Amino acid sequence: MKTSPRERLLVSVLVTLALAAGFYFFVYTGKQDEIRRLSAQLTQKQQQVAEMEQLAAQREDLEREYRALQDRIQAIEAKLPPAREIPTLLRQMQAVASEVGVKMNLIRPGALEAPTGQAGAGPRQGQPPAAAPAPASGQGQQAQPAAPPYQQFRLELSFEGTYDTLLSMLRRLENFPRFIAMTQLAISPQQPLPRLRLNVVSNTFVLPEARP
Repeated sequence: MKTSPRERLLVSVLVTLALAAGFYFFVYTGKQDEIRRLSAQLTQKQQQVAEMEQLAAQREDLEREYRALQDRIQAIEAKLPPAREIPTLLRQMQAVASEVGVKMNLIRPGALEAPTGQAGAGPRQGQPPAAAPAPASGQGQQAQPAAPPYQQFRLELSFEGTYDTLLSMLRRLENFPRFIAMTQLAISPQQPLPRLRLNVVSNTFVLPEARP
């Protein structure tokens, strides 16, 4: 049976349409679904990368803060004498009083004791910070608050001198080679004027004899 050119053209068109429809439904649509799935995965991975970059930046900041705190602790500990050097500390204070021209009437150290304050709270005013805990090395580990690696004792002082010499003594105490935190000051007139008496109550911090 012979077919006319028109019929052959129509059959060719129908075959082409059938192939195009088959490609669209069985190939193109499947690829589009795969592209959408891969795009969603790419977006998720990009979000994960961004979160990891943020965590890395936070970790670098925390490590810098940790190193700065360790440096600060080392600088402060350099001003904390061992407990066995307390007599040397008192002699140094007497030497400073003599140097600035004031009379030392009283130097009364109290007993060594642990620093006061609640666990986990920040350092009180005039106290050195406790040793910083190292960053956690694994998940599920919670850092325990470290006990302060120092002790303190109350130190009562009394000086006599003029206003200028007593002011010089206070400045020397503020810049003393050892850590001294003055908590109370009282000034009263003495005879003959213009002599004054300065009473000072302070806390002094020392390193214990045996540290862990």
